[in-house]
Amino acid sequence: MTAGHVPPEPDSMLTETHPPRRRIASPTLWALACGISGVAANVLLLLDQLTENVGEARQYFMWLPAAIAWVMVVQFLTLIPVALALHRWLPATRSVQLATAAATGAMLAIAILQLLLLSGALEFDVQVVLVMATFLVVATWVLTVSSTGHRRGTLPRPVTRFGLLLGTSHPVGALIAAAGLLFPSGSAVQLAFVVLRAGRPPSSPRPAAQLRRSGSA
Repeated sequence: MTAGHVPPEPDSMLTETHPPRRRIASPTLWALACGISGVAANVLLLLDQLTENVGEARQYFMWLPAAIAWVMVVQFLTLIPVALALHRWLPATRSVQLATAAATGAMLAIAILQLLLLSGALEFDVQVVLVMATFLVVATWVLTVSSTGHRRGTLPRPVTRFGLLLGTSHPVGALIAAAGLLFPSGSAVQLAFVVLRAGRPPSSPRPAAQLRRSGSA
């Protein structure tokens, strides 16, 4: 038999094979949407901090807190399909399964917490603590899948190296943010801490009352 030969059908018609079509909602597109929205959230957060003490001109930037919260909703909802796709690609170890389950729940929780803050149903002091806790869960997932993919060779090495860096940088970023709180709000020193932390997922920058005002402006 000749390699690649397709036997004829009974009616003398040849069977034609087609490669599988690429699904529209591929993990790559979800990952791009998550990454773009994450960068946008950090840029908006930095702009919000820079315009906090600009006097009357602040009124032109009152939309920023609500915009950051909405972008974060998109960021973490689009991260869920990426987490589920990685779970299918990686070895089904117990650590990967537990980390993925916890992280997807945390991603959904972050989006819900942002919506509750925007609606005024949750106070900022409570919401920000819960959000920071869920960030730690997501960072642990990033470390878990990156280390597993790195050791087993199931993910590209540049991806796993970046994931390991990203996962470990979150606790460092949290410490930097906490240190910045020791300085006066809007001061040059505090802004320097914000710039150092700019690569991390932003937390909710304003209390619910200010978010409601910015949303109604």
